[in-house]
Amino acid sequence: MAYAPVVTVLLECSALSVRRGRRTVLEGVDLDLRAGEAVHLAGPNGSGKTSLLRVLAGLAEPPVGRVRRHGVCAFVPERIALAPALRGGEWLRAMRGLRGLQATDWGAAVTAGGLDEAVLDRPAATLSKGMLQRIALVEAIHAGCPVLLLDEPFAGLDADGRAWLAGEIGARLDEGAATLLTDHSGAAAGRVRLAGVLDARDGRCERRPAPAALAAAVAHVTVVASHPDGRRIERAVPAAASDAVLRTLLAEGWRVEELRP
Repeated sequence: MAYAPVVTVLLECSALSVRRGRRTVLEGVDLDLRAGEAVHLAGPNGSGKTSLLRVLAGLAEPPVGRVRRHGVCAFVPERIALAPALRGGEWLRAMRGLRGLQATDWGAAVTAGGLDEAVLDRPAATLSKGMLQRIALVEAIHAGCPVLLLDEPFAGLDADGRAWLAGEIGARLDEGAATLLTDHSGAAAGRVRLAGVLDARDGRCERRPAPAALAAAVAHVTVVASHPDGRRIERAVPAAASDAVLRTLLAEGWRVEELRP
């Protein structure tokens, strides 16, 4: 699916204040999130990152400032909470209907995401935090939304899961979507091509370019992978081509063990 936004900016806010409870945690936030770019929302714990994502997603109202969305947002929180008896497949089908989208093959989708198709028939109460997170990520990715708002999406994922998610984010960016994500794990570095960093600190947000050192470090990355038939590879590939390489390996049954600069 190729996006053709009317405007390049898909999400913007100006002079935004963000509250957590009764306390203001961020003030004067300005952001333009453009088609094809991923921005890392950084900052220490408690700095207001999750609260900002909730405001940008429309789940909370800002006391000051405004948010303009030039496309639908898909928000995946760090902690996924579903009704205990609700089955994974039921939730995915319900979300598809709420978004007004046609039915899709969720079995193939969750399998590509590294899950056993059986999770679709299991109650949420029997699924681990990581399984619930990956189901939510699968839903958001397949929703085709122009904006992905992801709170710690790499946390709890194994090497295969991180490679899968990085590849999917890269594909969405190639199609003209935009992503704002938090990442305490550090897994996005070298896996997602970041256009910049939005640093939340001391009640303010400052937009700055992605570190030049990082850009230089990831000119090439090394992919380490093994196959069920016993084959093993360790291959250096250009960082710009790494998403495509990872997608090909996963599709051919390889297990990605490591991705390093």
